[in-house]
Amino acid sequence: MASETATIDQAGDHTAQNKVQRSEFELNVTEDPPTNDQLRSILEYVGARKVGDIVRGARDETEAMKKLAESAENFKRPVIVDWNNGRAVAGDNESQILKMLSTSPEETYST
Repeated sequence: MASETATIDQAGDHTAQNKVQRSEFELNVTEDPPTNDQLRSILEYVGARKVGDIVRGARDETEAMKKLAESAENFKRPVIVDWNNGRAVAGDNESQILKMLSTSPEETYST
């Protein structure tokens, strides 16, 4: 026999569930390294402190460009990019990816 544990207030309040709304998005998956312009944008999205999370061994944008030109293998994958809203998540941290997909661009989060 199942017991009821939700109060009337809890059972009727769907505010938290209704707040989360994902906007539609287009998913493109590529194995190719980013172009120089794409890399500049990605680095801008993640911020200066995260350059090394995007390009192996890089400490700034100039080094990132140089290292990517040396070898496409220096680009760390995966990188999830929201081109329309100027956001990116480096790595396969599922919670950060889901957070990026489920929050509006105005909301801030750490990558």
